[in-house]
Amino acid sequence: MKLPNIKPWLAPELDQRRDKLPNIFYVETVLACNLACPECVIGVDAVQRTKKIMKLHEFEIICNKIKKNADMIYLHKWGEPLMNKQISQFVKIASDFSHTHISTNGIFLDEKKIEEFIEFGLGTLLISVDAINQETYEKYRIGGNINVVLKNLKQSSILVNKYKSKLKIIPQFIVFEHNEHQMKDFQKFCEDINLKSVFKAPYIRYGDKVKTSNNSNYQWKHYQTEEEHFNAMSKCNKLTTTMTIDSHGEILLCPQDYNNEFNIGNILDPNSTLKSIWNDSKYVNLREQTQNKRPLDLCKNRCMFFPASYKKTT
Repeated sequence: MKLPNIKPWLAPELDQRRDKLPNIFYVETVLACNLACPECVIGVDAVQRTKKIMKLHEFEIICNKIKKNADMIYLHKWGEPLMNKQISQFVKIASDFSHTHISTNGIFLDEKKIEEFIEFGLGTLLISVDAINQETYEKYRIGGNINVVLKNLKQSSILVNKYKSKLKIIPQFIVFEHNEHQMKDFQKFCEDINLKSVFKAPYIRYGDKVKTSNNSNYQWKHYQTEEEHFNAMSKCNKLTTTMTIDSHGEILLCPQDYNNEFNIGNILDPNSTLKSIWNDSKYVNLREQTQNKRPLDLCKNRCMFFPASYKKTT
């Protein structure tokens, strides 16, 4: 197998933009999922947009409009990207000009898919695991099979080593109260297959099915006053470097705008360009409100990146 060059990973805090346009893109290749995770808005059916799998020709249109600026493309947002049967072709197209990243629950991974990702230049493959046995796993990954996921994780590592690929495999463990006792065992499992485990604090939106970890290292900082909350949000890099494109081509305000509240525009519109959308006065004004410490209700009340504990007003 001839291995392609992989574009370098772009740290999200780095601003390498050209022409003051975004250089990080979330492209929602699938708005659907095979699992029903209780803290995911699609898992609890809170997403009101029509479910859809993006077509390859739609993705090609998007890529033609963003490729001069894209340094990083996340081939997912609200959904399981491997439900898109053409996802490998998406990788092939986008990896030609950008670092590509896929986050998956790992259920649909198989040897053929992994080899295609390696051959077509996928940069990062994040596999969410969160447990080492089924009893613990299914408390959050409802509808999944941990044995399938662990098998596919191991197979991914074997193939990356076999082909001496630079594809980075990230085995992710989201740390909740119910699974924190398995962290060491998960770390050991990953070490045994030549991978480094990554532990992450959970986003807690609802809290009725799972609870945050007792370990403060895996809890998001909650802002205690309006002033510090607004100050923090005003520096959000999602407002300056990132564009989120849903499966219909619609532009979402940010990765947290899961119901497309603002109707900013559609990049599949033949008259639209990256520049015309990004610099549209409505889009600019929406971003500037939060940048100027006058955050939108969505930012104040539903942002998982900047959670707050004080009593908020609308």
